[in-house]
Amino acid sequence: MLPRESSFAISTLTRWLVLLIAPLLIAIMGWAAWDLVREHQAGAAQEGPWAFVVRVGILAAIALVSVVATIWVLRARLTMNGDGMRVRGLFGSRVIPWEKFEGYRLTGGRLFAYPLEDRWPLNLEYFGNQGLLRAWLHLRIPSLDERDLQREDREIRADRELGWTDREKAATLAALRRPVKALNWVAYAGAAIGGANAIFLDDPTVQLVAACALMAVPLLLIALALRFRDQVRLDYREGSLYPEGLTGVVASGVILGLMSLLDRHNTLGDRHAQLTTALAAGYALLWLNIEWKRMRLERRWMLFGLYLASVFFVSGFWAGGAVYQFNKIADVSQPVWGSTTVTAMRESREKTGTSYHVKLAPWSASPHETVELTVSRETYEMLRPGAAVDVGVRRGALQIPWVDSVSPRK
Repeated sequence: MLPRESSFAISTLTRWLVLLIAPLLIAIMGWAAWDLVREHQAGAAQEGPWAFVVRVGILAAIALVSVVATIWVLRARLTMNGDGMRVRGLFGSRVIPWEKFEGYRLTGGRLFAYPLEDRWPLNLEYFGNQGLLRAWLHLRIPSLDERDLQREDREIRADRELGWTDREKAATLAALRRPVKALNWVAYAGAAIGGANAIFLDDPTVQLVAACALMAVPLLLIALALRFRDQVRLDYREGSLYPEGLTGVVASGVILGLMSLLDRHNTLGDRHAQLTTALAAGYALLWLNIEWKRMRLERRWMLFGLYLASVFFVSGFWAGGAVYQFNKIADVSQPVWGSTTVTAMRESREKTGTSYHVKLAPWSASPHETVELTVSRETYEMLRPGAAVDVGVRRGALQIPWVDSVSPRK
């Protein structure tokens, strides 16, 4: 039996984490902003005024989010009774009757409630006493996960391509899950190894192996989804019997793009962007062709738009990384050397460590504009503004010139 009324505050762990971390973040962001201002006033900063404004703005935004999070964990509260749910948030509270809920979902251990009139679901995972909270929802509103599984069960029963009996259908789906699961695990391993290598080791052999795996896995998953349409899927639903390739596609796309962004070998010209745009568009269209029927079931246009934007984001990341890596890996050309001079140098501090950049005057491979290249620390320490350098540029397997090496001219 449920009590007549239950009240839920933010869980103790979440509250203490925010109350401990938020003030620390506010202090760090304030100190970093003050340091940037002093550096800018002293004329020691190397970036322009807009870059200074952007950096200070980012620090201020992080500090503001920390303040808001602190207020939220102290104010947020849910109250449930026989009439509905009272939600107290940052600036006010409202009552949602139970009949105004579409239902609830439990996705990866995270609890969401879906008010009919809201564009976004209510994220309830941060509230304490989750067992009692789930019991209230289970008795008052339908489970959308169960609804989806019931619809899926009807689809499987009606799909004669899977077989005529329940045993045949189960055997067919199990046979399809095996290669999809194997490809997903290849993507997870390649993403973990490739990401760690890009951040910490920068070993070319490891990068080669990881890049080849991450380029191939999404294409194979898409091919399977096209061959076994509506049976192999590029979405994810908790408890689904269908093989899903979404996690492998996302892991491959994000990490392949990250590996290419962190690589020190710069490309020249606009051809990389042009090929990336074309490949990303084709990749996204194939993805949408596979999943469009299921995407249209989403009634909330904001969630539909977020799903659509995610498809294009992951497609763009994968395409940019695939074009970059294939152009470099499959290149058998020899470097063509040219000479130029260093016009400027700078260091940038990022989450992955310090990066070193040199700006070069136009030369034969880039005759119309200066180019900023990322170099190793050893090369950076050997150079000075005005120093003459030799630049080795390779043609690229996709005709995208890329800088193989930069060295002081002897």
